[in-house]
Formats: sequence, C-alpha cells, structure tokens
Amino acid sequence: MTPDFIWLASFVLISYTTLSVSGFGSVVIAITLGAHLYPIEVLLPILVPLTLFINTYITITYRKNINTFVLFKRIIPFMGTGFLIGIVIFHFIQGMLLKKLFGLFISLLSLRELYRLSAKKIKPSATSSLASNIFIFSAGIIHGIYASGGPLLVYAINKLGLDKTSFRSTLSSLWLLLNIVLTSFYIISGKITADSIKSIGMLLPVVMIGLVIGEILHRHINESFFKVFVFLILLFSGLSILMK
Repeated sequence: MTPDFIWLASFVLISYTTLSVSGFGSVVIAITLGAHLYPIEVLLPILVPLTLFINTYITITYRKNINTFVLFKRIIPFMGTGFLIGIVIFHFIQGMLLKKLFGLFISLLSLRELYRLSAKKIKPSATSSLASNIFIFSAGIIHGIYASGGPLLVYAINKLGLDKTSFRSTLSSLWLLLNIVLTSFYIISGKITADSIKSIGMLLPVVMIGLVIGEILHRHINESFFKVFVFLILLFSGLSILMK
C-alpha cells in the first residue's frame, strides 16, 4: 500500500462520513482532495461504486422517510436529462483540463455556499420553478461528468422544507439510482479495471467505518457548523487545484 493510497483512504473516510451524515458530498470531497494524487478519470470508477454501499443502506433503512414526490416529480425528470448529457461530455474532457475546470467549479460553488450560510439570518429571495429546474438540470450534467452534482442539487431543493432525515433519505435514493447507471457505464466502457476493483475492495472497510461514524454524527452534530466546515475544505482544495 503506497503513501498516496493511504492518503486517498483518509480522504475517503472524511468524504463518505460526510455522505452518511448529510446525504451528499462524498464524491465531490474525495475527488477534490484525491485529484492531487490521481487523475479524476481514475478516481471516478473507484469512488462511484463505493457510494452504492452507503446509499443502499440509507435507502433501505430509511425508506419511509423518502419524499417520493420530490424525488420523482421535482428532481429525476430534469436531473436525469442533464445526467445523460454529462456522461457524453465526460468522454471528451480529460486530463488537466478536466482537473482545472473541476477546481474552478468547486471554488465558485464553495464561495457561494459559504456566503449563503453566513447570510442565513437574512430572509432568502424566492426561487422560481424555472430557476430551480435549471439548477437541477445543471446538477445532472455535473453528476454525469464528475459524479458530484450534490451541491448544486442541494442549492436547488434546500427551500422545500424537508427535515434532515427525509432530506438525506431522498438524496441517497437518488444517488443510488444515478450511480448504478454510472457504474454500469464505467463497466461497459472499460473504465473499471482490475486495479479499480482491487482499490474498491481495499477501501470498502473504510467506507463502512465512515457509515458508522456518520450515523452517529447525523443524530448529534450541529448541521450548520458541519456544512461550513465541509465547504471550507472544498474551497481551499479547489483553489489549490487551480494553483497547482
């Protein structure tokens, strides 16, 4: 086991604990940090299949908390369309360009989210259905390319009034559906190799530890503080990718 892989395992622990706590953020955090060590196109076929384990657990265990109206009426029609477009784009954007674009995306997104969290006492302006649908559609494109559409989607649906558990369960069921498709695409296109499968097997125990820690934190942690912490990590990581 190389030092780089040990670092990757620590990033996976952080990011998949985040997924277990909030229902999003796993791949975006792991890729942002892991991109310093491995190409994004190598990381995705490892990280995306790993999400299936946590999302399956949350979806089955908390299935009664899934808001099916939000999932099937508000999210899937728009995000699913963008998702298919993103998969096609992934074929044509590779290497350093992919990494730089991702760093820029993460930096801008993190700044926006930190500003929104800092202004939480200010009454937010209403978001039109058209604007929400555009964000959800864009989240699908981002997820097809980077498997990291969660932050944009969260931005679009955070005013729907879902409680913490319903929010997490609904998102987890969505990621389970999309990432099954994405994993199948990686298998068919040959992006999941023997090395990828070996890495998945080695990282799976780390993911399970993250699930246990995340379940505990989900019940006790101050969600506002945790979100600020996550987006600060993403901001500094995104900026470091751009400057590297």
